[in-house]
Amino acid sequence: MILKFKILIFCSLFLVSSKGHSFTIGYNQAWLKNHFGSQWLDSSYDQKYVENLMVLNKDSGSGILRMWLYEGSGLTQFTYNQANQTIKLKPDLLKNLSHFFKTARKYQVKVNLTFLDANAFRGISKRPKMKTFWWNVFNNKYGMLEHFYREAVVPVYNLVASDFKDVVTQIDLVNEVNGLIKYEMFEENRKSMSSFLCKLGDRRPVKVTASLGHADASELFFSGLMSDSCLDFYDIHLYNDTGAISQCADFQRLSKQGYIFQLGEFGQSSESYDDDLQANVTSHFLRNAQSCGFRSALAWRLDDTRNGHNTEARYSYFSFGAPRKAYYVMRDFLH
Repeated sequence: MILKFKILIFCSLFLVSSKGHSFTIGYNQAWLKNHFGSQWLDSSYDQKYVENLMVLNKDSGSGILRMWLYEGSGLTQFTYNQANQTIKLKPDLLKNLSHFFKTARKYQVKVNLTFLDANAFRGISKRPKMKTFWWNVFNNKYGMLEHFYREAVVPVYNLVASDFKDVVTQIDLVNEVNGLIKYEMFEENRKSMSSFLCKLGDRRPVKVTASLGHADASELFFSGLMSDSCLDFYDIHLYNDTGAISQCADFQRLSKQGYIFQLGEFGQSSESYDDDLQANVTSHFLRNAQSCGFRSALAWRLDDTRNGHNTEARYSYFSFGAPRKAYYVMRDFLH
């Protein structure tokens, strides 16, 4: 049985026609170039690359660009005092984030801003001091959750609220939050997770979600995992080689009841770098997402600048300096 969810309807991102809600396509970029964990710092941030990325995204017909903020678990974006377990946001992050938002506005790009990546905590047990910090944050020990909220979340909320509510239209509190359960970061899985997400979403300036990923994302949603998490919409990540969306009829039914769903990541599961496969998977995921009642679908991943052959390049729509077939599938889907 599907548990009853708290529904908060929002319309700021999606236009409504006489036939219902329109469908929006978008991209994940997540991090800039290959600067995972340091992309917003002066040592890595590249204004020219950001400008080119916005042009690429706009020309693709994308309506949303999803970016990660604190993508690693190593606190590289903060000045970290290990002795008293405190953090302070590095000032260049907000400066460069402001530039990114201004550039997005210039090209009329809407941004999904994702705070944390649960998958970055996969190997944290091997770093006991860092695990202690995050355990205290995730489980609200010793005031650490309030401290993290004040130092890491409030400055970003204030920036968005003061200048960029027209640009940042979605915030994903944790990418694939069920990963934190998988890696045993919560004391009482669902209860601790819900408390954590509700705190992170406190006084948010725009609508928030916490995305579900891995092979059982749909099943976890229908189990009621997110029902007490203070979310405005629901974000599911799916990877397979057919573009199939399981439990489509259930998504359709809930969508008609007012629930809002986003296919926040999609892509192939095969490890092959195959233009035809990627194009077919993209086409099927887009059509199925639209048919199943999702409001939007964001492909993984727009641009990959890593040199030479790598296993991640198979996902990219603009790879090794050129667009692939699936890029044009995305561009032409709504036309």
